[in-house]
Amino acid sequence: MRIIKVMDHRDYLESWERIERNAVRAIIRKDNLIALVKSKKEGFYKFPGGGIEPGEEHIDTLIRETEEETGLVIKENTIRDYGFFVECRKSIYEEAIFEQKSYYYLAEVEDGLKPIKLDDYEKDLDYELEWVDIHDAIKVNKRFIGQKFSYIERETLVLNDLLLNTNPKRVYLNY
Repeated sequence: MRIIKVMDHRDYLESWERIERNAVRAIIRKDNLIALVKSKKEGFYKFPGGGIEPGEEHIDTLIRETEEETGLVIKENTIRDYGFFVECRKSIYEEAIFEQKSYYYLAEVEDGLKPIKLDDYEKDLDYELEWVDIHDAIKVNKRFIGQKFSYIERETLVLNDLLLNTNPKRVYLNY
């Protein structure tokens, strides 16, 4: 799987303990729209997906997390690698290095929706599925970069990467 980007904030000491987290994210496109999770409370967009549980395979996590957050059911035979994104930064909870690897997969979904099953923090952020134009999602998310949701920069960079890979002759954002 190709590396989309390595983003290291270097806001930590190398001697600190390293906490690693692996996650998967779904890239689901239909017509000229992309399926994203929108926080109705805050207004930002993120890709459906989440953390890989011990003993769980990437594909199983992708299918489970996408259905829980959006109600969309991924067709397993359509899943293809897109790339992975590495983030390193100081943990927000302790003096430790937080290293997150997010693996992005392209996928198609079945018609219809199942009931969503949000975690408490997802309920607090009032998550909902939205089919949105990528340009609009980037424009919205750019307002949140550098604020309390550090993952928004990652999601925005991946959205931009999707545009560049779809239209390599055009440059949309300068990151």
